[in-house]
Amino acid sequence: MNQAGAARPDADLIRSLEAASYHPLWDRYKRITPVAPRERDRPMRWCWRDFEPLAGRAAREVPIEDVERRAIICVNPAFGGETVTTSNLIAAFTILEPGDHAVPHRHTAAAIRFATRAEGAVTIVNGRRCEMKPGDLVLTPPMCWHGHINESDHRTYWFDAANMPLICGLEASFFEPGNRDNPEFWKVDEGQPSERGSAAHDAPLSSESGRGGGGEGVSIPRRNPVIGRGTQFPLTPAPLPRGTGGEGTETRSSLNETRISRMSQKNAESTLPAGGIHRRPHAGREVYDRN
Repeated sequence: MNQAGAARPDADLIRSLEAASYHPLWDRYKRITPVAPRERDRPMRWCWRDFEPLAGRAAREVPIEDVERRAIICVNPAFGGETVTTSNLIAAFTILEPGDHAVPHRHTAAAIRFATRAEGAVTIVNGRRCEMKPGDLVLTPPMCWHGHINESDHRTYWFDAANMPLICGLEASFFEPGNRDNPEFWKVDEGQPSERGSAAHDAPLSSESGRGGGGEGVSIPRRNPVIGRGTQFPLTPAPLPRGTGGEGTETRSSLNETRISRMSQKNAESTLPAGGIHRRPHAGREVYDRN
């Protein structure tokens, strides 16, 4: 105890409580219930030009048969070496060589896959084949079996994000490995168009429609038709950047089609409850600045 603490009239009581494995609330209330978040995160940027050579080494030096995933996680130094990107998310890039099969598994963390350079890659979620076209977003709800294939003749990359730090912090993390040698997992169908999500607008997005007031960028919230709300998972919204090209430029949202695995209504209700927590509309979107 410091001198200020020793001068308290209840100092002896506090020492007795601490010795008996108790803590009083009254002397540390403000410390354990801050009036505002004290986030450790700070802005951080990872450049592709720095990442790509390391990804190439991982593709050459790490056989897919020897690992659960050949993925490289973006680590924020604000967390002192912890394998996290933000306080509640990890962000990573998965690298597959031609013919690679990433072993099936499932977990309680929810995940998203954003197709960057993933043409020719396929993600399978609960028996549904989701081809990864440029700009596609593939969802993996909690405890859905999923695996990945590269059916192309070139290396593929995509961006992953998962709320593993949040789930681990709640001590709610469960993981179940699949069978790498089970050929039945990869025998799946394409799913129906009605099982896929959509952006808020299906019309072409011109440079005019991509402008926001005051020069701000604009984003389009994706909608998950399974849960019928303007977000993907109750705690993980994933906006879609609207086109902000120059004059005469068009960006079609059909290139950014959201592909969602088919789930029965029973499964949807159990993994994505209708009453789940979700962000307010303004907090569930990101603003993309024009380059």
